[in-house]
Amino acid sequence: RLFEENRGEIAAVISQPYLHGNFADNQLPEAGFWEKTRKLCTEQGAVLIIDDVRAGFRLDLAGSDHYFGFEADLICFCKALANGYNVSALCGKDFLKNTVSGISFTGSYWMSAVPFAAGIACLKKMKRLELPKLLIEKGARLCDGLKKTAEKHGYDLRVSGVPSLFYLRIANDDSLMTHQRWIAEMVKRGAYFTNHHNHFINYALSDEDIKETVEIADEAFRVL
Repeated sequence: RLFEENRGEIAAVISQPYLHGNFADNQLPEAGFWEKTRKLCTEQGAVLIIDDVRAGFRLDLAGSDHYFGFEADLICFCKALANGYNVSALCGKDFLKNTVSGISFTGSYWMSAVPFAAGIACLKKMKRLELPKLLIEKGARLCDGLKKTAEKHGYDLRVSGVPSLFYLRIANDDSLMTHQRWIAEMVKRGAYFTNHHNHFINYALSDEDIKETVEIADEAFRVL
């Protein structure tokens, strides 16, 4: 409808690969959503841009668009790109190169080689480890343990998003105050969760870490 009402006026569609905002359950795309969006953008001559700053490399090393079965025209990476070093990247298709080459673009850190070296090393290691698969497996084990522990204490812990980048919410209390109290008890015991943001699984998380985290969750639920 928006394309019909603004024919020829929409240059691009920018979106996260799935909805992963704050203070709300994450939402995965409905079946066929991205295929329809990709087709519509192509027909209307609009550039399809994916913000993969958070989800990048946690679903697919080629980008989260590949995980969901479509190809973006432009995709933005940051955060995990260099394992914390300050570097970001905008990747795109060949047909956009001529347009970009005609734009004056400058910056202050062109010669900052360390973040670029870190990015190259990190990408190589992620590829060698087949990292997305490992992160999804680790996240699934952690989330499963947390949900079962919550159920044992009579709490409805909702897990949304993907296991490598998940969001938690105790649904017994719509005000989120119970959830915030639980998070506070977790943090007191050394499990640094957040009460409003999604959670980033990393490769360093071991099976022992997951076991300890679930045990801490058990203690935290017990004192609520």
